[in-house]
Amino acid sequence: MAIDIIPALLVGSKRYLEEGLERLRGISSWVQVDVVGSNYLEGEENFPLWEEFNFEADLMVSDQLEVAEAMVQLGAARIVVHAAGGQALEALQALQAYRAGDFAVEVGIALSSADAPEKIKEFEGLYDYVQVMGIAVVGSQGQPPDERAIALVRSLREAHPSMLIQVDGAVAPRVKELAQAGASRLVVGGAIASADNPRDAYNSLYTEANG
Repeated sequence: MAIDIIPALLVGSKRYLEEGLERLRGISSWVQVDVVGSNYLEGEENFPLWEEFNFEADLMVSDQLEVAEAMVQLGAARIVVHAAGGQALEALQALQAYRAGDFAVEVGIALSSADAPEKIKEFEGLYDYVQVMGIAVVGSQGQPPDERAIALVRSLREAHPSMLIQVDGAVAPRVKELAQAGASRLVVGGAIASADNPRDAYNSLYTEANG
């Protein structure tokens, strides 16, 4: 199965989200929106350009329960809850109501690079996939890779051969290594969104991951 590359946008306003989405038009049907600090889309009915993208919301906030519900209402098709974040269990439990039906929402649980693979046992049955954070401190792009992430991906793959594992954070410099470790999806931020030619950057990373 091909390894997917998912562009990510870490922005602080609706305006910058719209500008980022414009640059990604026609490149990928999926985009991850990193929600950091606060929900700047509060009061909106839908994500910008909702007709053209499938949205994954990555919740890097303290009030994950409230923001998870808000992201579903905006039309997110995937939600990532951070195990180390506030209200993680409550958010996951609330999201169970959306995991079935005609417009089912997929739920991911994010582990830090320092977590043991066994951490996911706390949330058994409440998620569809695991996201491994590739950096030590979440919430900003351009951070150096944390090598523990590769070991965690490898351990999860060995323990769970059929698990869907995605990696987010410092992915671009080590796409092939993460793919070989067992990643199913790779989330890439600035290396695509801020590239001179986002389409070429995306295609290059996809080729490297699946080469």
